[in-house]
Amino acid sequence: MTATPAPVEPEITSLDVDGVDAPAAAAPGAFAPAQGESTSASDDGLEPVDRGDVVALGARTLTARFLVAGVTWDPGQIIDVTQVAVRVRESGVWTPWQSLELVDAGVPGERPGTEPLISSGADAAQVRVATDNGAVEPAGLRLDVVETPDDPGTAALTATPTPTASTPLAPPAAAVSRTGSSGDVIRPAIVTRAQWGANEKRGRAWSEVSAKLSAMYLHHTAGTNSYTKAQSSAIVRGIYAFHTGSRGWPDIGYQFLVDRFGTIYQGRRDAINDLPIGAQAGGYNTSTIGVSAMGNFQDAAPPAAMLASIEKVFAWQAYAHGLSATGRTTLTTGGSTGSGTRGEVGTKISVPVILGHRDTNYTACPGLRLYQKLPAIRTAVKSQVDAALATYGKPVPALPAPKVTAPTRTQAPVQWSASSTYRWSAVNGAVAYQVLTRSSGLTSAMDDARTWTVLRTVKGTSASVTTDPGRTRVIAVRAVDAKGRRGTVATVAQITRLVDWSAISRSSAWKASTAAGYPTYRESGGGAALTIKSVKQARAVVLEVARGPGSGRLEVRVGGTRLGFIDTRAASGSTRAVARLDLGRSVSGTITLRTVAGTGPVRVAAVALPRSISPAQAVGVGVLPPAKPNRVALTSAQAPFLEASSSVYRWKRVPGALRYEVFVRTAPHGNALPSGWTKVRTTTGTSYRLPTAAAGRTWVVGIRTVGKGGTSAISAYPAATRPVSGAVVKRSAGWATRHADAWYRDQVWQATTPKRTLKVTGAKSVRSVRLIVDAGPGRGRVKIAVGSKTVATVSTAVSSRSVHRHFDVRLPKAMSGTVTVTTLDRKPVRVSALVLAR
Repeated sequence: MTATPAPVEPEITSLDVDGVDAPAAAAPGAFAPAQGESTSASDDGLEPVDRGDVVALGARTLTARFLVAGVTWDPGQIIDVTQVAVRVRESGVWTPWQSLELVDAGVPGERPGTEPLISSGADAAQVRVATDNGAVEPAGLRLDVVETPDDPGTAALTATPTPTASTPLAPPAAAVSRTGSSGDVIRPAIVTRAQWGANEKRGRAWSEVSAKLSAMYLHHTAGTNSYTKAQSSAIVRGIYAFHTGSRGWPDIGYQFLVDRFGTIYQGRRDAINDLPIGAQAGGYNTSTIGVSAMGNFQDAAPPAAMLASIEKVFAWQAYAHGLSATGRTTLTTGGSTGSGTRGEVGTKISVPVILGHRDTNYTACPGLRLYQKLPAIRTAVKSQVDAALATYGKPVPALPAPKVTAPTRTQAPVQWSASSTYRWSAVNGAVAYQVLTRSSGLTSAMDDARTWTVLRTVKGTSASVTTDPGRTRVIAVRAVDAKGRRGTVATVAQITRLVDWSAISRSSAWKASTAAGYPTYRESGGGAALTIKSVKQARAVVLEVARGPGSGRLEVRVGGTRLGFIDTRAASGSTRAVARLDLGRSVSGTITLRTVAGTGPVRVAAVALPRSISPAQAVGVGVLPPAKPNRVALTSAQAPFLEASSSVYRWKRVPGALRYEVFVRTAPHGNALPSGWTKVRTTTGTSYRLPTAAAGRTWVVGIRTVGKGGTSAISAYPAATRPVSGAVVKRSAGWATRHADAWYRDQVWQATTPKRTLKVTGAKSVRSVRLIVDAGPGRGRVKIAVGSKTVATVSTAVSSRSVHRHFDVRLPKAMSGTVTVTTLDRKPVRVSALVLAR
C-alpha cells in the first residue's frame, strides 16, 4: 500500500493594486475587451470596458511562478464592481484579458472577490477593475497568486485515485433485481484530499450540510486548458489555498473537481460521504452539489476522458440519492450578494436535475462548449443509473436510523433548563454518531428543513445540548460507520427554551419576588401586561406559574387580536405549575399577556413560546419538577481537603418539596471517580452527615428535591478528599519517623538532608496537593512534582512553630501519575500527611 503523502502548503503572495498606473494605461491593449463567456454560438463572449469606468489598472508585474491567482478586496464596501479582468504571462507570452466571475459564498467576514484563474505556470500578471460609472476603487484591492514550487512531493501528489469496492455493472439484460447495496456501489475512483495534499490545518469543515440532494451543477474554472497531468494536484491545492486563504472561506468551494485527463478530485471535506453545502451557485447552494471541470470550455471542446468522469460522478450521486438524471426539480432561491441569481430571494424555480451554473445565475459558466454537452451527459447518466438499479436494486442506507429515547416533559416542547441530555440506542456497525440541529431565535423565522448543522460528533449514545434563551431547536442524530458513511437521520426532538426576562417588557404593577425560592414576578391589581415583541411562528404560550384556589387569569393577545385565556386557578396550591394555551396556528407579532381584573393575583416565573405542539409533546396543565436545592457552601475544612472522619452537608428548604434524596460518587486513591451517582439517603430534613474515615478516598455529594411534579436535577457539592494512608507513601532513605500526640495522626516523617523523597503512585486527576507539616523557624524547602513536571517549591519555614500547618498547591490542570515530594536543602522538614485532592 502506498503511504499517504505529506500535505503540501502553497504560498500566497499578495500584490496590491492601487489606482490606474499611467504607463500601463498608455500601453497598447490596456483597455481591450476581456474574454468572457458566450451564451450562444453567435456570441463571441467579449466583454468591452469603458475607459471611464476603470478604477484600477495595475502594471505588468513579475511574480513567482504560479498556477492559481485571483482578485479580492476588503469586505464591508457597497461598490458595484462590473468587471475584474486579469491577464498573465505564460512561457513568455501574454494572454488576452480574461474576465473573472464574481463569487459570493455567503460566509460571514469573507473577502469579496473572484473565482480563481488557473494557468499552466505563469510568472507575471496584470489586473484591471471597473465599477459602475467609474465609482470609487474598492479599498484593499489586491491580486493573490498561489505559488507552486516544484518540490519532490508534487510528483507523489499527482495521486492515484482511491479505488472503490464497486463491481463493474453487468448489462441490464443479465441483471438480477435485488436490493441491499449501499449507494456508493458505483462510486468512481476519487483522489482524496490526503492524496492531493490538502493541509487540513487550513480552514475547517463546513458545518452546514444539505438534508437531501435535489440537483447537481456543472462548472468550469477560468484560465488555461494546457496544464499537465502532473500539475493537476497542485492546481487543486492552489484553488483550496485561494478559497481559504484569500477569500476567507472555511473550505474549497466545490464538492468535486475533474481535470482534463479524467481524474476526479475530492473537494470539500466529507463530500464523498455527505452533502456539505458548497459555493457552486450563489443562492442555490442548498440541496445541490457542484462538479467543476478544470479548464475553460468556452471555445475549447471538453476532452472525452473528462466528460466520462463527470458522468460517473453524477451517476454515482444520482443513484445514491434517488435522482432522475433527465428529470426536473424545484430549487428555492436564497440570498447571495453579487452572485447574479436569476430568481428573487424566496422564489422557487424549476430546473433540470443536472444543470449548468448559467441555468440559475447570470453567468455563462460552464462555458458554451461544455454546456452544449449537458443533454448527452444527462442521457449517459440515466443509462448508468438504470444499469445500477437493474444490477444492484435500489440502494439502502449504510446504517439505519438510531432509535431515539423519547424526550421527557421537561425537555420538549419546552426545554426548561439551559442544557439537557438527549439519548438514543446504539446502531450495529456504528463507530460514532453525528448530532445535527437546525434552530432560530425568538424573533427569526425557523430554518427550513433543507439543511442541518453538524453540532458535534460523539462516540456514545447521548449528547448534552445547550440552547440560548428563546431559541427553538430541532435535534437529530445519525450513525457513522468505520468508512465514514452516514446513516439515516432520526429526529430526537424539537425544543424551545424559555424567553429571557430581558426580552419581556413588564408594566410597573409586576413586582419581583423570591418567595418561592427562585425569581418570579407577581401582580395582584389586574390589567398588568407582559409584552414580547417581534415573535415569530409561536404555536403555544407556556407559562411556569403558581397555582391555587385564589389565583387569577391572563388574557393572551397578538397585536389587537385576543387568542385566549390562561387560568392559574386550581383546587390545591402548587408553586411550580405549568399552564398552556395552544394557539391553533402559527402566530407572529407582539404577544401580550395581561392579567384579568377581579380574578386574583398572578405569579409568573417563566414564559416559553414553542413553535410546535403535537399530542405526544403537549405539556398540558401540570406541575413541574421542583427547583434544585440551594446548597449551603462547604467550609475550607470540608473541601477540597478533608481531615475529619465525618462531614455535614446542608441545604436550604425548597418550597413544595416532599423530601430530598442524597447521592454520592466516591472512589479510593488510585481509582477514577465513577460517572454515575449512588443514592445513600432519603430525608425530609435539610442536612446529611457523611462518614469520611477512609484514608485517601474522595467523595462528591449531590442532593435533589422530590416534589409533586417529579424530581429536580442533582445539585452537587465540591469534591472532598482525605489524606492518603501512610502505608501508600513510599519514603526514600533519610527519613526518620517520630511520634507525638501533637502531630496529625500522632507522627511526622523527618528529613534533614536534600534529595530525600516521599512518593505516592497511582494518583488520578489530582487538582490540588496539601502538605500537612510541622512548620517553624529554620525549616527546609521541598519540591512537589507530578510525574516529571515540577509544580511548586514550598518552604516549610515560618516565624513561629506550628505543629499542624497546611501548605496547599493548586495544579495547573488535572494531573495523574506519581506525586513526589523532594527535600531541597540541609534543613529539617517534618511531614505528617499528604492530601491529593480532585
